[in-house]
Amino acid sequence: MIHIEGLIRQAGTYRLEIGNAKLNAGLNLIVGANGAGKTTLMEILTTLQAPDEGTILYKGRKASEHLPLVRSQIGYVPSDIELYGDMKVGKLLTYLAELKGVYSSEMINRLMEDFRLDVHRRTKVRSLSQGVQRRIAIVQALLASPSFLFLDEPLNGMDAEERKFLITYLTRYAKGRMVVVAAHELNEWEDATDTVIWIHRGRIRYNGPPRTWKLAAPLKVWEGEVSLTEFEQIPEQSIIHFKMLSTSVVVRVMGSTAPGSEFSEKEPTLEDAFFIHMDVLAQRA
Repeated sequence: MIHIEGLIRQAGTYRLEIGNAKLNAGLNLIVGANGAGKTTLMEILTTLQAPDEGTILYKGRKASEHLPLVRSQIGYVPSDIELYGDMKVGKLLTYLAELKGVYSSEMINRLMEDFRLDVHRRTKVRSLSQGVQRRIAIVQALLASPSFLFLDEPLNGMDAEERKFLITYLTRYAKGRMVVVAAHELNEWEDATDTVIWIHRGRIRYNGPPRTWKLAAPLKVWEGEVSLTEFEQIPEQSIIHFKMLSTSVVVRVMGSTAPGSEFSEKEPTLEDAFFIHMDVLAQRA
């Protein structure tokens, strides 16, 4: 568990401020608009940045007092990955494992097999696709079997099969450990998420079960198929998602009441709930 107390990080006009928050084992999904503070929080939790004020406890230990020990239990993959492009995959992972104090070739080989990297063992990193490089970055974060695994937009550059595999893998890895994922595309994490952490303008607005967050959405979700003319009459700010067909549009909207007889109420997804909560905050501002 991670316990945050009185955290403040000021960067110019931007301010991250978290009075008291707990992150528990399982898969924690950090959501928020661009600039909300997701990456800043991740970098503070991974000890890449230090807060201006406040305390962070990792299983009861202060990072400021036990930094080497805390760091040895952390794995991190930033959104923008930079790997040694001229190194071959196998040598790169062996080198990074040694830096982490992991000398087990069995561990390296198992992870390479799990993430289907064995075929690239003798290939230079720079010649591989972004999706494969992302897999390499995730494997290096897993080499020491960290208790705290942080991933910022881990699905970037991955194809559909890679994305499905990674979400399944992380769901299993999170049993008894903490996995923290920052993501924009929420629906792919729908069935994997144990906790949603919603950050808005530098503050945590919600930290709890995803179903509670969805059911607490103050507006309902409606879906229906309408003509192109009817679609053009729907207020743009109420539209969550739409799919154009040949002569009609399937549209998903938020509102207190159905916009027409063609619409039926749907249970909100994580993404629906995010749009609703953001819209309500915008109306109150």
